[in-house]
Amino acid sequence: MKITKRDVRVFVLGMIAFFAIESIYSSKEVKQDISNGWHDGYNSN
Repeated sequence: MKITKRDVRVFVLGMIAFFAIESIYSSKEVKQDISNGWHDGYNSN
C-alpha cells in the first residue's frame, strides 16, 4: 500500500481542522495558556 500525496494532504488538513476546532471550542484556555507562556518566556531571562 502506497501513501499518496492525497493521503498526506487529507491528513494535514484534518490536523489543521482539528486544531482550529479545538482552539475555538476552548478559546479561553488557549488565550490563558498563550499569555502564561509569553510571560514565563519573557521573565525567564
